[in-house]
Amino acid sequence: MVAFFAAAALTVLYITLVTSTQASQNLMLVPWAFEPLPVGSILPLGWILGEMQTMAHGLAGHQYDFYVYVNESRWLQAPGTGGHDYSTVNEALPYWFNGLVPLAYLLDDERLKDQVHTVAGTVLNLQTDDGWLGPEVLAERNFWGRVPLLLGLTQLVEANSTWEAPVVDALRSFMTLSHTMLLNNSQGHGICPPDVECSWGQTRVHDLIITIQWMLDNYPSSQDALLWDTMDMFYEQSKFRWVDWYQPGVYLEVVTNPTTKHPDYPYLHGVNVGQGLKASAVVRRFNHNDSLVDASMTAVNWTFLYHGAPSGTILGDEIQRDLAPYMGSELCTAVETGYSLAYLYHTLGTNSYADRAELVIYNAMPVMMTGDMWAHQYMDQPNGPWATNNTEDFTHPDGPHLFTTAHSGAATTFGLEPQYPCCTVNHPQGYPKFVTHSWGYVGDNGLAHILLGPSMVDTPLAVIECDTAYPFDNTLQYTINSSKDFDLYVRVPSWFTPDTSSIRIGDSSSALQPDPETGLHRIRVSSGSTTINYTIGAAIRAETRANNTVAVYYGNLLYALDVGSSVKSSYPHAYYDAQGEGLDYLPFPELRDYYVNNSKAWNVAIDPSTLQYHGLGGGATLPTPIFEYGAPPTYVTVQGCEIAWGLYLGATPDLVPNDRTCLGGSSTYRLIPYGSAKVHMSELPVVEL
Repeated sequence: MVAFFAAAALTVLYITLVTSTQASQNLMLVPWAFEPLPVGSILPLGWILGEMQTMAHGLAGHQYDFYVYVNESRWLQAPGTGGHDYSTVNEALPYWFNGLVPLAYLLDDERLKDQVHTVAGTVLNLQTDDGWLGPEVLAERNFWGRVPLLLGLTQLVEANSTWEAPVVDALRSFMTLSHTMLLNNSQGHGICPPDVECSWGQTRVHDLIITIQWMLDNYPSSQDALLWDTMDMFYEQSKFRWVDWYQPGVYLEVVTNPTTKHPDYPYLHGVNVGQGLKASAVVRRFNHNDSLVDASMTAVNWTFLYHGAPSGTILGDEIQRDLAPYMGSELCTAVETGYSLAYLYHTLGTNSYADRAELVIYNAMPVMMTGDMWAHQYMDQPNGPWATNNTEDFTHPDGPHLFTTAHSGAATTFGLEPQYPCCTVNHPQGYPKFVTHSWGYVGDNGLAHILLGPSMVDTPLAVIECDTAYPFDNTLQYTINSSKDFDLYVRVPSWFTPDTSSIRIGDSSSALQPDPETGLHRIRVSSGSTTINYTIGAAIRAETRANNTVAVYYGNLLYALDVGSSVKSSYPHAYYDAQGEGLDYLPFPELRDYYVNNSKAWNVAIDPSTLQYHGLGGGATLPTPIFEYGAPPTYVTVQGCEIAWGLYLGATPDLVPNDRTCLGGSSTYRLIPYGSAKVHMSELPVVEL
């Protein structure tokens, strides 16, 4: 206690010194390239509204009703009175809250809003007198578990101004305490008990800094000097900095020893990498180091060149190795990667970031959810023609494992918590954060549609509805009502074909002229009512992957070989008892574990010269849910043949063999949207037929 008060006194002295210094410097955050809109300004429409409603009616929207890591969390209990969590870092409820706040408000779902209000009120009421939020960790404090909670609270304030005073007051108290703790030998951010993963707080510290920057952007006050200094200390006291990792001779293109004992493990963990993609852009906002613009591009380019999946996510099961198509990728990695890429576009304005954000949310995320969204995978594989619970195949006591840490044999099955609960509570942020980042301001008189899809935006500049089936169809219609002239910007994906793309207003049609860096095409819109039709030309693409394979795309949808679907189910299993009898007492009959096998050939090589795209027919509508097997009406056909293709560890398709001799005659095969192909082959060997 004496040490605490001594540190507090030091803090007061330090604040006095830095206040005068930093005030004279008039510190400013680097402005956004495209300023985000407050949560609630953008609402989902069309098929993505249907997906989010399905999410609300599924596992995400009912965890508070039964899931002990949420409704009986230690976050909701008085200190010392118990509660549940799957980890000593106490991240479960914060993960859930971070996704449920925008989901509740974007759907205007009173049931979900009541849940987040109850949780927010309880957590704030339990804040300690010195400002700490949440439960203690082994008599120590660790910052990481607070980070998603803080992100959820800032979204709550944006969506509902009645929470402004209690949340901002709580954040100010927490940041004052954080400053004191960092001065006190980096308490909670440096050395921690052996079984607390302190590196998570350091590799993910930029997500905490985002909350500090939100306070500086939106609620400037006499505390600003302390916030600047706290931001500096969080970064300077972090051992793991992503800008240091993405350096020649340091970054590992291939990881030969992918274990948790690897000295670079914090940099190799897939979820850390997904979150870390935005780190340099976050840091640049406060240190004004423009070299971090290139550092951000290097981080993204190297990550996807050496460890990227064709679906847009990052291969790391849970640790990065190489580009083998049997590697896994967590659902957590997909949603965190999508958020990071959207953030990068808003901060830096490079078109490829937005392209990648769409790719991961339209492919990597939905493939890991059942259509009704009551079950999910822990790991998805680029080539995964079955998703079964098979311990004998997936774990080898005396030999290598298929996945680097997920050894239960259940990682690719669909269920409540098929390997580890983090993805159960973290996946709900995927669609909501994609929607909240889908529009942005351009200067004082411009509004940009950044992440394309059906949505409505309500701002002082204009109210706009975008009616589209994108990415299942590449036509978008904007219905605009504005009281004054303004500039509308539509983002043109880098894969567009200029000769078949256009903007039409009334009877006037014009070609697209996107900015080469941002991809934005400017349209001057007059006050009143306006209708704009935007057509993005596209062509089928067969992009080269490792081992002389290709991944097939049309627009921003990945198409995978349709290997059929044969499904069995059981009671859901607890993550710590994947081979047991299952949990027969859960209150929702929709809670099941699913085991999916292929019912068609998977060992197929294709001739890319024969690819043909089959799009939406006239008047076709998209069903809800859209990412269920057999639901999307678009598909690709191709000529191919079966080849001899062995298994890796007897469990899953191995690397593609060099000998691709057809075992029989050629046939016509169907490729379907990856998100709907719960078992699939997406990296396909090439043959000439």
